[in-house]
Amino acid sequence: AVPATAEVVVGADIAKLAGSPVIDRAVEQLLLHNAALAERWQRVQDGCKLDITKQVKRVMLAIGPHPGPEPGTGPVIMVVIGSIPEADLKNCVGRMIGTGGGTVTGKTVAGRTLYLAKDGNRTMYFGYGRPDTIVLGSSEAYVSEALGAGAKAPENPDLTRWLTLVNQNAALWAVGRTDKRVRDGLVRVMQNKVAAGPVAFAATADLADGAKLALGAVMGTSQDAKSLESYVKGELALLTAAAQWKSLGAIVGKLSVAAENDVVQFRVPLTVDDLNQLLSALDGGSTPAQDSAPPTPGSGVTPSPARAGPGSGSGTK
Repeated sequence: AVPATAEVVVGADIAKLAGSPVIDRAVEQLLLHNAALAERWQRVQDGCKLDITKQVKRVMLAIGPHPGPEPGTGPVIMVVIGSIPEADLKNCVGRMIGTGGGTVTGKTVAGRTLYLAKDGNRTMYFGYGRPDTIVLGSSEAYVSEALGAGAKAPENPDLTRWLTLVNQNAALWAVGRTDKRVRDGLVRVMQNKVAAGPVAFAATADLADGAKLALGAVMGTSQDAKSLESYVKGELALLTAAAQWKSLGAIVGKLSVAAENDVVQFRVPLTVDDLNQLLSALDGGSTPAQDSAPPTPGSGVTPSPARAGPGSGSGTK
């Protein structure tokens, strides 16, 4: 259902996300600090009686091309794959917005029903491409394109190549074309050490036990990839030294950087203890004692537990 015109595609395995302690903590903190969001989420659960973890297998977000001449974000759709009956979803949306005077209407597009949910000045279109596939979004044109018989993502050679760089069975993955502002900004930051910034990115997050994160920056040439690798390794030395003040040097030292042809691969394997330590530092918790000397930046070599200090984890890759 993802159109071939998509610039960015993000995929999520709901069962793997639901079983991740990292996601559990993130959702818990989000709902704890946002009472309005917590109330709306509870209303969805009570009003719709949907079991998301059992009825939804995968979710994908696709961002289409920006229509204007200037850089920007294009229309966004969500593709939900699972076992939510069409009538149940229509009734659920109707109950959700009906209390506020909203309406749900439908019309036939390409042999399928395209629903419009309207609540004040907010609108959402949704429809079923197949019995197990729902497409939702605020752009009627892009939702209709996803539901129609036009070219889909596998027919886009760029997306096809980028998708080979990620593990689509992971809890989270994302591929896409890099915004021109990011590409040009990197050239300025690197003081023209590269001819151009990355043309695309490919990211994977395995959250089964901690967080094994991987990001590939697809460069225009292998020479630019080597230049970016060299630059980042130099900056990591400074970052690791600064991280010592928050006792995060061992964590930063787990980051490896390597150029593989025209792709620069960034990888970091974080244990649950690593994540707890990192989140504690970001939340402004007390600063523990400084780390001992970290491993060489960019090497990906994990220090032994005796050197890493409490909470650094085993560093299993």
